[in-house]
Amino acid sequence: MSNPGPATLIRRGVAAEWTRTTGRSFLWTVSVPLTFLLPLVVTFGIAAVAERLATLPGQSNVAAVSTTNSVYWVITLSVSVMMVTTAYAHATQWRGQTSDLNAFLFPRTWTVALARWIYYGIITAISIVVLLVVVMVTLPHQFPQIYGNVDITDSAGIRFLWTVPSYAFAACGVGVAVGSLIRSPSAAVAVLLFWVYVAENSLNLLPHGFTLQAYAPFLNAVAATGQQVAFLPRFGRNGSLLYFIAVAVALFVITGVLPILIRRLSGRRRTTLTKSGAT
Repeated sequence: MSNPGPATLIRRGVAAEWTRTTGRSFLWTVSVPLTFLLPLVVTFGIAAVAERLATLPGQSNVAAVSTTNSVYWVITLSVSVMMVTTAYAHATQWRGQTSDLNAFLFPRTWTVALARWIYYGIITAISIVVLLVVVMVTLPHQFPQIYGNVDITDSAGIRFLWTVPSYAFAACGVGVAVGSLIRSPSAAVAVLLFWVYVAENSLNLLPHGFTLQAYAPFLNAVAATGQQVAFLPRFGRNGSLLYFIAVAVALFVITGVLPILIRRLSGRRRTTLTKSGAT
């Protein structure tokens, strides 16, 4: 019987991940709720305080918020939560009996990595779209003094609806790559959080730091979404989003596909040398 092809293995991997996470799993009881709750609590908490200040006498100088600055916490928090969840899930597969089972079910290990990227990426993208709609629709109605200019149908709002989910989907690929490279779940999570929140923001402290920071993947991706930040995307808005996607794909290939190719080439070379020696 012939071995299943890559497409079959990827479908099998997505189905396996769905089965593994169905019910009271960490994904549905912790990660997805946090993906929604964290940005909603922070966004509406800040909005409530700002709206209250704006209605106080003598506070007419409180600045109104435009659409470009309305979903900052969705971009900053939700994407990171699901990215580290993906990394944790993928790094877990290398531990104990799970590693043996994966090796048996998925002889081409890159297929299960890609399946996990697709599975978590789709969940993340859908969650992000729902969050964006909720935030951009609710803010101008509930907090009109400060957020009355927020409009989901203007150019910034429409851009958010496709750039942020695209960024989130690609970020899950980075999570898979880090989980492949660092096969300790807690260490993979720590590395990602350090990279996103510390390393890229601290590059400007190094010699020629601003030049290095211009190529920071996550900073470029956030700026590319249309979010108002003090960072100019190195390759323009669309170009910087494509740059981040390219980085995600490159990391996935380097950590998930290239090692397999190297092992196969080494195995074939050893086989060839063995046959040559036998003759």
